[in-house]
Amino acid sequence: MSRGDAEYLALHAALNETTPPCSNDPRFILDANAYAPGEAAELKRTVCNPCPLLRLCRAYAEAARPEAGVWAGRTYPSTKRRRQH
Repeated sequence: MSRGDAEYLALHAALNETTPPCSNDPRFILDANAYAPGEAAELKRTVCNPCPLLRLCRAYAEAARPEAGVWAGRTYPSTKRRRQH
């Protein structure tokens, strides 16, 4: 198993029963560096906090640290340093 697999399976199972408010919202799939200052915090306040899947989404995001999208109101930008020429 890779990092976040168990958390992903739990989230995936819940998604079969519940459609989260972020579903089909393109703001949730952008590259982590594409958000305006405060945009992820606003999404967290208005969309993520009231979501019934928040706990599962957060567990997956903390385990897998996806580099794209907003997960439980957070972004996880890449920690890899870009090579400078």
